[in-house]
Amino acid sequence: MIHPYSKEQQLLADRLPSKAKRSEFTTKQRKEVKRIYGDYCQICMNPHTQIHHRKFRSGSGRNNPRNGAPLCHECHAFVHAHHETAEDLRTEAADHFGPYYYYDKYDCFFEALIDEPTDKAFEDFMELEERKAHENLRKRNGGAGL
Repeated sequence: MIHPYSKEQQLLADRLPSKAKRSEFTTKQRKEVKRIYGDYCQICMNPHTQIHHRKFRSGSGRNNPRNGAPLCHECHAFVHAHHETAEDLRTEAADHFGPYYYYDKYDCFFEALIDEPTDKAFEDFMELEERKAHENLRKRNGGAGL
């Protein structure tokens, strides 16, 4: 279906959430981050963790669980103080989930990656990107499995 209005105008009826709301992890999303990555700090294995945005909120990192990483307080502070460590965490997510790991359904819609900002369209797109990322990683590793 072709719309004569901008994507922002199309979403007015759906009440586009604020950017701040789109970057906060909900309880459900926090549980999903821990399901994906486990309950321990991704750096030091401390069991007392916070959810870190791999792509910082200030850089338009969203509340997509693929963008989360459980980190203890000390490692979380270290990552924010050391750009290279933060970049390593982002590279790890991009290698595993593809370049849009930090997008939400609205970002994908605005970038014309999906036709409508529905959960199904978004998850279908993200699953395809994850398969591509795994294939690219396999090729970079000389065909070895993950």
